[in-house]
Amino acid sequence: MKHVIFKYAWKNVSRRLRITGSLLICVFLSVFSIVLAWGTYDAIDSGIELSKSQLSADVMVYPYEVDISDVSMLYSGIAQSVYMDESVLDQLNNNYVEQISSQFYLQTLPTAGCCTATKEMRLVGVDWENDMLLHSYLTDANIDQLEAQEVIVGGNVEIEGKNTLILNMPVKIKGVLRTTGTYLDDSIIMSMDQLRKLSKINFPTNFFDGNNPNTSITCAFVKLKDGISTEKYMESIKDIKAKKVLISSTTQTLQQQVTILFKILLGACMLIFILGILSIFGQVNLLVNSQFKEAGYLKAIGVKRKEIYEIFICQVTMVGISAGIVASVLGIVSARSVVDWIHQYMLLPTSIWSVEYVLVHFCGGAVLTLLISGITVIFLLRKVAKISPQETMANGDV
Repeated sequence: MKHVIFKYAWKNVSRRLRITGSLLICVFLSVFSIVLAWGTYDAIDSGIELSKSQLSADVMVYPYEVDISDVSMLYSGIAQSVYMDESVLDQLNNNYVEQISSQFYLQTLPTAGCCTATKEMRLVGVDWENDMLLHSYLTDANIDQLEAQEVIVGGNVEIEGKNTLILNMPVKIKGVLRTTGTYLDDSIIMSMDQLRKLSKINFPTNFFDGNNPNTSITCAFVKLKDGISTEKYMESIKDIKAKKVLISSTTQTLQQQVTILFKILLGACMLIFILGILSIFGQVNLLVNSQFKEAGYLKAIGVKRKEIYEIFICQVTMVGISAGIVASVLGIVSARSVVDWIHQYMLLPTSIWSVEYVLVHFCGGAVLTLLISGITVIFLLRKVAKISPQETMANGDV
């Protein structure tokens, strides 16, 4: 009997394409709007949370001459070639400090002997043995030493093969950093001493604005001892002529901006969701009215009320599940596109895209679909319960 009910329900769906098509679109828009808003926010927020957990430093210090924002310096791979003397490290180091790491930045020259990249990329020179940031980010086994002609690439850097050119020097890719949600994802890491040598070969003296590349750094990362407040440390280094940035404060500011953006996006999607739900009730009403005569006839010839209910439930379920599955998949895919679009106008940490992310949001869309279908079925059954064979006979419909 079940297959007969399913077959009858399918015929009703296929014969009333205008109504069932409209119902499908309404369910699709309702689920799609919520999955899109949720997926977009979750992707961005998880990127920020990832960067917070991965950055072990408390304070970032770099020259005033940097022409990008603190957020860009911390979260983008935008090439920056500004320098200060490494003697600043001695000034930064006091009783509050647990560890200091310095980095020397340069940029690739895509048109002059660099890899397969077509854009400028940030080259980051580090003292590998004493660096406190990068070792824990490796996807491969620990690398104790970084030789002169070896590099480590960020997770977003696309270079074919294991060998390439960096500033006309052949290099071997020694390792890949896992996703950090920071500037490291779009950077190429190499030995600071080697990068300094390359800088003198490939760039004119005036490129360093009077600084000696042999003793220059671009930025320093400071990790404080447990229990030391960042405010106390910032007060102790206020006379140092460099820009001091609290990493936690920068991240918090970015998170506030994302929250505002999400509220706007959620508001628009909720409006679509509410209109979709209201439209669903309207389409269900039309669906029942279009089958009023059939249902009355079925009751008149002795078909049980339960079986008539099952026919209508089967119709709504077919439409709802089909729309929900498509909406969930497209919502997840579109969330990626929305995040990429937002990246063009607002700097954000790298977002996490994984099997877990897809499954969580797909399942969320499925649960929402079931909820919408459940509400729709309740409304549907109340309408169907009012169908009377006596009324249809009296009206001459049977």
